[in-house]
Amino acid sequence: MRVLVTIAEMGPGGAETLVAEMAAHLAAEGHQVSLASSGGFREREVAGIGGVDTLRVPLRRDTALDRARSVVRLAAHAQRLRPDLVHAHNVRATLVARMATYPAGGPPVLSTVHGLPPQSYPRAVGVLTRCADHVVAVSDSVADDLVAAGLDPQRLSVIENAVRVAPAARAGDRVAARRDLGLPEGGPVVLCLARLAGPKRQDLLVEAWAERRAQHGDGRGHGEALGTLLLVGEGPHRRALEQQVADAGLTASVRLLGERADVARLLAAADVLVLPSDREGLPMAVLEAMAVGVPVVASDVGGLASLGDAVTRVTPGSAPRLAAGLHEVLAGGRAVTERTARARGLVDARFATATMHAAYRDLYRRLLTGLGGALGW
Repeated sequence: MRVLVTIAEMGPGGAETLVAEMAAHLAAEGHQVSLASSGGFREREVAGIGGVDTLRVPLRRDTALDRARSVVRLAAHAQRLRPDLVHAHNVRATLVARMATYPAGGPPVLSTVHGLPPQSYPRAVGVLTRCADHVVAVSDSVADDLVAAGLDPQRLSVIENAVRVAPAARAGDRVAARRDLGLPEGGPVVLCLARLAGPKRQDLLVEAWAERRAQHGDGRGHGEALGTLLLVGEGPHRRALEQQVADAGLTASVRLLGERADVARLLAAADVLVLPSDREGLPMAVLEAMAVGVPVVASDVGGLASLGDAVTRVTPGSAPRLAAGLHEVLAGGRAVTERTARARGLVDARFATATMHAAYRDLYRRLLTGLGGALGW
């Protein structure tokens, strides 16, 4: 089977992580995968896999000119490839994929939606209704938002994101990871893996960190060192966050590391992962932390609410509640240990890659059969 995959870019985000995992899996099963994106380090990862080829299209920016250029370039590629199926990730990639492949014989287009701003759902549903044969939502909350905005439920499936379960970090791994990252051996390390943009609310996390420092005073307030907060990612809010950190006098304990490819090392060094977002689908960073036994503090929004007590969920938009959640997890104890164990068990039972791949395989087959396809699996 020839699969054309489209996505805006292949950086460190959760959607990009999922695309890389699926491309590698399809290639391992003997299928031909062609990945079209604006590039990024994950594109370079999959480019070295046999059975996967890559194409650069200017999908990163949502402008009419870039969309037109993407359609022209992708259409020429599709004429050569003759894909049996197109799998697009998010709305812009779906629109471009449908416009580019329709002259190539109109292969079925599957669109996976990873989450959108609330105000974007009505317009998105209009595009998806015209351009996608079927839509996948990565969580029940995303599916509910799509249906509320008018998407036909018969054209919608929920397939949750998935991660590979890895061994929990050992003490030696943590020491080595912290040494590699130039972090002090003592004191907790708090990690936030997210694009530096409005919905992710790193500003709330910096406020919570300032509150934590105020509670510690000289560092002995709660019997532990203040520690280090790592903000990993790039985006339009970087300069504002740097200024917020400086104004709060937190430059000694807060580091903005930019975009990183070494997520495994960062998680090995961390005592807790924090995600203070205003909205989420089902974030891969949280699943990755759960899979390796790193406790999670996250806003009680979107797909995160479905994780139950496997993570510490806090009221969104509240720095004091976020600080309290951080303190609870960093204080440790039996409750935190049990919650972390439940999180690893939940990943194994519900978010395993084998489960996700089987669901997509079945959906691919249904789409191809529905259009008269008869390809080998």
